[in-house]
Amino acid sequence: MKKQIILFCACLLFLIGMIPYNESAATVFLGETTAERLNVRTGPGVMYPIIGSLSKNTQLRILGSLKGWFVVLLPDDSVGMVCDRYVLSYEPASEVSEGSDSEEDITIPLPMEDVVPDAQHLFSLVNEYRVVTGLPPYKWDDRLNEAARLKAEDMAENKYFGHDSPAYGTPFTMLKNLGVFYKTASENLACTADVRQAFEKMKGNLAHRTNLISKRYTNMGTAAADSPDEPGKKIIVLLFTEE
Repeated sequence: MKKQIILFCACLLFLIGMIPYNESAATVFLGETTAERLNVRTGPGVMYPIIGSLSKNTQLRILGSLKGWFVVLLPDDSVGMVCDRYVLSYEPASEVSEGSDSEEDITIPLPMEDVVPDAQHLFSLVNEYRVVTGLPPYKWDDRLNEAARLKAEDMAENKYFGHDSPAYGTPFTMLKNLGVFYKTASENLACTADVRQAFEKMKGNLAHRTNLISKRYTNMGTAAADSPDEPGKKIIVLLFTEE
């Protein structure tokens, strides 16, 4: 029994030690479990002891990741690890820090010509950044673009700013109800003077930047709407999915 207690304490210290401690990394991911029953373990692998289990659609805070496993803050405020294949993650709508200087200009052709200019510009900025970092550009997705537009307009019309919509629910619920099929999904939000500023700020935030240069996601939709509460500012929405 004494050995088990020592092992548990050591694993807990291991988990806490993995959580980044700096201003840009302090923003945590939010997540929702997708498995009917998901085991919570003390470490990143099935060889680690099980300390609990979660039912489907449980809301979590994701504090970090290691070897395909998320470090999560559980509903009872304890900490454990779960396999990231069974958790859909997205970012909280919090203020982000300033980003770095813009990257070298690279022209990325857009697959559509009738998209609003702000959405086109944002789509190009993200894909230019991905190409510079050695990643393939995101695919344009009409369904994601429409979902992003609806979400941006919903926030503007209903005067709120956040991932959970009073009309559409969570980003995951919204995508499913719109007929968007995916393996994993995520959402970035911003409220800035223009899409360039939103992009630069997202590059400077760990959680948002992770989506911009993700190797998992394949498709992206973008949208921008004028903020009714802050004249001169735009509400920015980016949606990412893995096919």
